[in-house]
Amino acid sequence: MRTYGLDSVTGKWTLLTQGIVTGPPNPITTPIRDVLKSGSTITSTLYTTISAFIDSDPNGSLVNVAKNDVLLNDKIFDANNNLLSSFWSDLTQNVVITTPPLTVNIAQQIGGSQSFFNNWGLSQGETVIVDAGYIWLTALVQTLRLTTGESPFYGNYGIPGQEAVMTQVAPDVALNRTQAQYAPFFASLTIVRQQNASEPTYNIYATFQNGTKIQTIVAT
Repeated sequence: MRTYGLDSVTGKWTLLTQGIVTGPPNPITTPIRDVLKSGSTITSTLYTTISAFIDSDPNGSLVNVAKNDVLLNDKIFDANNNLLSSFWSDLTQNVVITTPPLTVNIAQQIGGSQSFFNNWGLSQGETVIVDAGYIWLTALVQTLRLTTGESPFYGNYGIPGQEAVMTQVAPDVALNRTQAQYAPFFASLTIVRQQNASEPTYNIYATFQNGTKIQTIVAT
């Protein structure tokens, strides 16, 4: 099954990720979990090609769908079970096809298959919209793993890890400075050095501007 999201520019459903799905059910219906709690679902159905045919991909290139190719049809429904979008792809060739195949060319599989591609990257032109808090949290984690002066552009960001090791003095001043640097981007932010850890380790307690609460541990 694949994961879809709404493109903020076009307003259309777009493919975000795809991953392996196993098990006997076919089709598989999965709820779409989003901040809007819209109640939408994705129904994924596997088919086997029983006779070859020619289709095209979104770029207009011809796709020769061969006999015994495994096809996937993802249908997105809203909370009232109205069909919003339908996507077809040839999993054997790992390519999207634009025209639904004729029923005489395909047969629905009795059980599920492990033919799904495990590709967690994003395709060119696709967008993912995330809360800005996740972006600032990622920047904060990278800063905690950055040595002071390591960046030629942000020399006052980072932790003097080597100095702390040589002097055996915990870099609490730098930790407090880092917290102050990133605090304006969160509703609340607390960074605590973990005591008696075998390596420099920090506990982050953050609340995003939208109210989302995150607690994570960063080992440097």
